[in-house]
Amino acid sequence: MTLRSAALAFAVAALAMLAFRGTAQARNPHCAGGIQYVVQGIKDKEKGNVEDYQREMGKAVQQLEQGTSEDPNDLEALGYLGWAYAEVDSAGPAGKAFAKAIDGLRQKGDAKKADWAANNRESYWANAFNDGIGKINTAQTSYPDFCKQPDNDADKTLRNEAAKKYDEAKTSLTRALLLKPGNAQTVRTLGSVYAFECDFATAEKVFRAGLEASPGDSSLLEGVKSVRGNYANQLLGDRKYTEAIAYYGDLVKGEPNNSDLHLGLADAYFKRAQDLKGDASKPDYKAAGDEYAKAAALKPNDADLPFNAALAYQNATEWQAAEGQWRATLKLRPDDVDAISALGSSLSELKNNDEALRVLQAGVLKNPKNKTLHRQLGAVYTKVGNNPKSTEELMVFLALDKGKPVDDPAARAKTAPAGSAAAKMLAANGPPDAIVPWEVDQNKIETWFYWSKNQAFHFQNGAAYGKSDWSSVDVKSAPATTGKK
Repeated sequence: MTLRSAALAFAVAALAMLAFRGTAQARNPHCAGGIQYVVQGIKDKEKGNVEDYQREMGKAVQQLEQGTSEDPNDLEALGYLGWAYAEVDSAGPAGKAFAKAIDGLRQKGDAKKADWAANNRESYWANAFNDGIGKINTAQTSYPDFCKQPDNDADKTLRNEAAKKYDEAKTSLTRALLLKPGNAQTVRTLGSVYAFECDFATAEKVFRAGLEASPGDSSLLEGVKSVRGNYANQLLGDRKYTEAIAYYGDLVKGEPNNSDLHLGLADAYFKRAQDLKGDASKPDYKAAGDEYAKAAALKPNDADLPFNAALAYQNATEWQAAEGQWRATLKLRPDDVDAISALGSSLSELKNNDEALRVLQAGVLKNPKNKTLHRQLGAVYTKVGNNPKSTEELMVFLALDKGKPVDDPAARAKTAPAGSAAAKMLAANGPPDAIVPWEVDQNKIETWFYWSKNQAFHFQNGAAYGKSDWSSVDVKSAPATTGKK
């Protein structure tokens, strides 16, 4: 992110022209002398008489401090004191003197002198602010992603240079903030520097301090929100899961409709659960599922969110909740094989075996080459006591799992022994789409796949060894469903 300098209609070089020429009046001699020192000092600075300029500005500060203490009502002299302080780089005292002079002059109704003092202050503020912006841009050009640790010595050097420029930027912006205390633009930029350095906690402190001076400022409020989210992500990246959960939880309370915060909280719970063992992990997995589900409700078109919710619920053995989230995933991604497989598992765990068979068989039709779906389908057939169909699916799984397809199935099919079952199959149905040789119990089997027919035929030395047909689901032999847990 590159920041732009403030567009200002004046420059420090023009400061000598801003000296106010008011009506001559009797004033404290120290005030009068100090004003003269300021005017002369600016002239010598323009001429390049640095030594005289520095001496005169020192005298100006000395005289004007004494004069304004003796005559606090000389607000014009106080404006000159702010000017002198700014020239000797005393930004804090300059800001206070300028502010008091400007406010006092406006209260008196002397708008002309108030504008004169305000313009002088604005010039010094602009110089400091723009210098800070320049340093930020240089730092970002040197090493754009400061949060990323360097990969080599060259990157390390660049990152160190960026760090120096960020420090210089903070110095300049702090000077600008002293000149105009509470200025929201300056606070926002200073806080951003800390955020660029990934010091999100300090950035938040800067933004909140700015909000005390400018309550309700939208840019500062957005800054607080942004760095808090980034800090939470940082805790997550540092594996400080318990802290991240507490921090995200606090953020969610403030923004219950922010899906990204629910997602962050879910990730923290899920990752902490992964560090736990057995039943101890289940509460965190369930909490993760709840948060993913909330994020999904807020972003109904993001299929990853219900997927994550279902996976978390599944790890928590919350099968009923997992089923609902797997179905939500499949509404958005109907061909998601992982979701189909997991939905089948959830239904089986819920003892809804007939529905599990239907879901898994539909998945096999979509992806007949997916061995996991065939294995699951076979396992559910076993569960319901349908051993013939279980064997059919197991054969397909073993072929896909243990075997490797031949390069030319048509040529391989022609090598079948004359008059064998394999040769007759070739004559009746033509060459298969794939032939996969494999072994079981030292028996060499050859499986011929006809994908378009959703069938496979298994041969041993050309003799029929078995047939698999997944074109339809067989739930007739399944016992009545016991319902869901």
